[in-house]
Amino acid sequence: MMKKNVFIILFLFIFSSEVLACNFKVATFGEPIENMRKMNPPPLILPDQFGGESLILPIEEICKNKESLFGTSIIYLYVENRLERIQLLRSNMDDKNLMKFAMEKYGDFKLPIGIPVNDWKGNHIWETSSESVEYISTYIHDGHAEILDISSISYSSSFENYLNKVSKWLDSQN
Repeated sequence: MMKKNVFIILFLFIFSSEVLACNFKVATFGEPIENMRKMNPPPLILPDQFGGESLILPIEEICKNKESLFGTSIIYLYVENRLERIQLLRSNMDDKNLMKFAMEKYGDFKLPIGIPVNDWKGNHIWETSSESVEYISTYIHDGHAEILDISSISYSSSFENYLNKVSKWLDSQN
C-alpha cells in the first residue's frame, strides 16, 4: 500500500511539473515596475498614451524549458507604477499551445463538436479566488492570435480609469 501511495504522489508530481515548469508570474499584482527593470537582460518597456507601461519579454526568458510556448510574448502592464495585468500573446502559430497550457493550468473547457481545435475562435473565462483569467482565440489582420489575460479580481481604481481611457479611445476610432 505504501509503495502504491508513493507511486501516485510521484506520478502527480511529474505530471504537474510540466505545467509548473512555466511560472510566468515573476511579479505580483500591485508590485512596482522597478523590480522588473533589474532583470538581465533588461526587458523592453513601452509607455502608452493612456498612462500605462507595458514590459515585454519573450517567454523563453522566463520559461526556458517550455518549448511548446516559444514564440509567445509576455506583457506585464503597469498603471501608476503597479502591475495590473499579465498577458501571454501568441500570434500566427499553427497550434493551440497557449490553449493547451491554459487548460492544464486553469482547467478544461468544452469546445464545439465538429470544429477542429485549430479552427476554433472564441474565449473562456476562469476565476480563482484572487484572479480573473481569460483565454481568447481570435482573428487578427494577418492571421490569428491566442491571448491569455490575467488580472486581479480586485481591480484598482487606477486600472479601471486606464481601461475606461482605452475604451473611449477605441470607441472614437469607429
